[in-house]
Amino acid sequence: MRGNPVETEKGINMSSNIRNISRLYRVCEKSITMTTGTLNYDRVVDGIIKLADSVRLYDGESDELWYLEGIWGSLDDFIIGAYWHFTEWHSGQASKGYQALSVLGQIYTPNMEMPDEDNIYYSTLDDMAGES
Repeated sequence: MRGNPVETEKGINMSSNIRNISRLYRVCEKSITMTTGTLNYDRVVDGIIKLADSVRLYDGESDELWYLEGIWGSLDDFIIGAYWHFTEWHSGQASKGYQALSVLGQIYTPNMEMPDEDNIYYSTLDDMAGES
C-alpha cells in the first residue's frame, strides 16, 4: 500500500513506501558508518529528516518497516540513535538538528529511557558531528 507523497528538495514527489524508506536508510547508514560514505554531516542530517518524515507518513505493515536491516542494525536502532544524538547536537530551534529532532520525536517517544552509549548510530553521529 502506498503512503502519502513526500516532496523532495527538487520538488519531485516520492511515495512514502518501503522501498524509498529502505533506500534512504541505506544511504544515511552507509554515510555515517563507512569511511566511503557519500554524504557529509549536514547532508546526513537532511537525509535523516527525509527518512524520519517518510517513516512518519508510512501506512504499510509496521513489521515490514521496523525490521529493515542495515549494516550495523535495524531501522529502529537507527531512529533511536539519531533521536538521542539530536537531543545533544542541535543549535537551537532554527537549526537543522532541531528540525531532525522534531521529526524523529513524531515517530519515537523515549519515555523514561536514556541514551544507549552502545548504539552504533548514536555514537557514530556524535563522532561525525564533532568532526564537522
